Amino acid sequence: MLRRWFAIMIVVLAVAGIWQLTTPDRPVAVIVDAETLECATPYPIGPLQATPRATVPDDFVPVAAVTCDPIVSGDVAADRTVSFSEHSWEGDFGWAVELLNRSSSHRTGFPGCGDNDSLAVLEEFWLVDDRGRAIRPGYPSDSCGLPKPGGLAAVKELTPVGSTEHRIPLSDDQIYELSNCRPTYHPPTTGTTMPTSLSVGSYFCRFSSTEFVGTSSTMETIDGLPPAPDCDAVATEVASTNYVDSFTNQEQLLTVELDGCRRVIADGYAPLQASDELLESFG
Repeated sequence: MLRRWFAIMIVVLAVAGIWQLTTPDRPVAVIVDAETLECATPYPIGPLQATPRATVPDDFVPVAAVTCDPIVSGDVAADRTVSFSEHSWEGDFGWAVELLNRSSSHRTGFPGCGDNDSLAVLEEFWLVDDRGRAIRPGYPSDSCGLPKPGGLAAVKELTPVGSTEHRIPLSDDQIYELSNCRPTYHPPTTGTTMPTSLSVGSYFCRFSSTEFVGTSSTMETIDGLPPAPDCDAVATEVASTNYVDSFTNQEQLLTVELDGCRRVIADGYAPLQASDELLESFG
């Protein structure tokens, strides 16, 4: 019996040794003309990009890098565009290449490998050599199959040498999907019932004399505001967003008057008086 267990242990150790020595294959990045590469439209306007896995070729020596913002800016401008930037870096890429070319770990399948959203959106990037050639390297993966982004972090520790802003035009539906507000002005509809709870998002569409002038956000709360007194002043600067009414489960409009009577009006409900903090948060 002892000999049998000893033989089993030898087999287990041998298999473990082979498992440790062998590493998952990673492809080698293809070298292309740097002029052919550009940043893809970032999330959430564009789709999430697949995580690259390729290594840096042995004969490729980078002297520069380009990284792309992974997410568009939060605010929509008056011309219905959002922005993102690409950034250029220079320096000694030795450590970055070493990290990018690390071996991937074997997948363990242990229960601790759950969903991890912290690495869901990584910057797109590429490396450039002194001959104007470029590659799009990728990341080794850890034992849970998640990318190890140390190589990208090492690139971003080098010397920044410039940034270029890009602007993306959006449709009205894309603005709604991004900010949960409609860029077309609709006057608020008042009621007589006091709202008991208003759960709204942080992004609002801004209007000046009913013309869309962009989006902005606030972290100030809407709940707990007092009833608004009678007022006949007409607001010319307003911010509006959409929310789901807790009683009807229907999407409704909520309007904040930034001047005039300075009220908060949830469609179908009695107006509330906006606080100074709420108005100031819109700038």
